[in-house]
Amino acid sequence: MIAIWIVLGVAGLNALDRIQNPKPNYTAFPQALRVTESKMNWAETKNGLVIYLTGLLTNQSPVAWKDLEFECRFYDANGVMVDAAHPHSFLTVQPNDDTAFRAVVTPACATNDYKSFKLSVTAARNSRAWF
Repeated sequence: MIAIWIVLGVAGLNALDRIQNPKPNYTAFPQALRVTESKMNWAETKNGLVIYLTGLLTNQSPVAWKDLEFECRFYDANGVMVDAAHPHSFLTVQPNDDTAFRAVVTPACATNDYKSFKLSVTAARNSRAWF
């Protein structure tokens, strides 16, 4: 009887995994989402200064992706990395299409330390995922 419950539990967990994270995974399409344009904008909010990274993103794959995670690296005038962040953007990019994005970062250094940045997509979810 216990074996039946174990088999049912494993089957249920496998089904839940397929619903939450259907194939293909983003790791099967490295570099499929490319930031083609980006700009760094400073803004004063009620919670202090924030950096808005805005731009265009191109999906070079046959799969629609959502819930993107970016990797942002910020550099000073000497090219030394002074800050890094991994903001999320809850948008969907259709296959072989582009879309505008905005990612928000709370800076860890003074504004004059941020001279340049690199931005890339490090993770995304298949848009067929239920949640």
